[in-house]
Amino acid sequence: MRKGLIAICLSSPRSACMAECDWVRPFTSGFVALLLAPLLFSLRADGLASASSAQPEFAAGGAMDGDRFSAQASHAWKGQAGNESWWWEVSFPLSRKVGAILQVQGDHGFVLTNAPLSYVWQSSLDGKAWRDLPATRISAERRTYRLHRLSRAVTCQHLRLLVHSVTGAFPALREVEFYEEPKATIDFPDWIVVVNTTHWREVPNHGQDFIPLAKSCQGWEHVQAQQVWLGSFDEAFLAVEPRPLCAFLSGNFKDWCEVDRNWWRGTQEVLKNKHLPMWASCGGAQGLALLSEYGVDHKWDCPHCRDPEHPLTPIYTHLGHNGAMKACGDYSGCVFERGKYTIRQVARDPAFNGLSRDFPAEESHCGQIAWPPKGWELVATAGPGTITRSQCLRLRDRYVYAAQFHIELPGTPETSRQIMSNFLSLAKGWGGYNAHGPPVKEPSLWSSQ
Repeated sequence: MRKGLIAICLSSPRSACMAECDWVRPFTSGFVALLLAPLLFSLRADGLASASSAQPEFAAGGAMDGDRFSAQASHAWKGQAGNESWWWEVSFPLSRKVGAILQVQGDHGFVLTNAPLSYVWQSSLDGKAWRDLPATRISAERRTYRLHRLSRAVTCQHLRLLVHSVTGAFPALREVEFYEEPKATIDFPDWIVVVNTTHWREVPNHGQDFIPLAKSCQGWEHVQAQQVWLGSFDEAFLAVEPRPLCAFLSGNFKDWCEVDRNWWRGTQEVLKNKHLPMWASCGGAQGLALLSEYGVDHKWDCPHCRDPEHPLTPIYTHLGHNGAMKACGDYSGCVFERGKYTIRQVARDPAFNGLSRDFPAEESHCGQIAWPPKGWELVATAGPGTITRSQCLRLRDRYVYAAQFHIELPGTPETSRQIMSNFLSLAKGWGGYNAHGPPVKEPSLWSSQ
């Protein structure tokens, strides 16, 4: 909690708008008046937090307790479910300048749910006349962490978050912070994006195992994360402050002829711009190869439906087949590699620092990337007893990796932690999301000596 904190919390079945209560503004009406006020609030050294409604143990002041990420009782505000709209407000002891607002929202550790969806921040000098702050107006929120920078600072004594709609059942704020200057330097911990690339849009979902793996690495125990579905992953999502450190793409379960290519349009944009370090596993890796070689506006096929005389996307193929070719989506006749297999480095890449040239990794696939697309380098191939040749590719000038094996699966924890730790350090050194990031050194071929 912040220094000098004074907290008083009350509740009632229905709350009244504090903006219309004269006793709020001067803070001089005494505690008797406070006790009679029919709402949840917290009086603090830096302001009085109030809300249109609040769930038990989730008073308005929980969003100003100095704990940015906890959604536990007394550390977050949760509005009542079933309302048509909500508001959360802070009244400062004196008028002050506000140029930037940081909000951490939702009540899940790494998925945006029970959070403001459509909203705007408003300012007021007297608690009666309110004006919208246009730079803060959001119509379809996708971010758990968002920093609003105003075009110029406003002077106010009251600030209110007006929530028109929510994702989930109610709005939850984990923390809100106010800064005087629009260009204020605001420290925020490293956080990662995890992308569920399957056809199941709900999150948490496939790929979430990247998060505990990252937290298991020394020095990264407190890294934050947000998981999104593939269709929500694009440049606009990433460019919002605070910006992420890197992204991880999961595997998936449909053959590429069955996939709606538009789901990958945002990822194609991210890959083209090269502003973000990325690690993709299995199907996610195949997706990056298809985007690099053909793009989403070129029709995709698979080995089951492919015309051998006129293949559409031959960079994607299968390991092999047992017997007659099956229908698309039927993998019963496919050759798989599942379990622990040996991977061999063919280039010295910093993602594999600390590993032997041949190292074990967990596999689970029947498809593969046939060759490196233009601009990519093969950095790891099949070791003894392994079929899949394109085990890991990397963009030559960026820390963007397409790995057929799964570091996020539990079969080879030492390998996984080493690669994850290396990759996070590379992303950190490059600057995370970085529109001005420089090209990086190309991987060098592994010497036979």
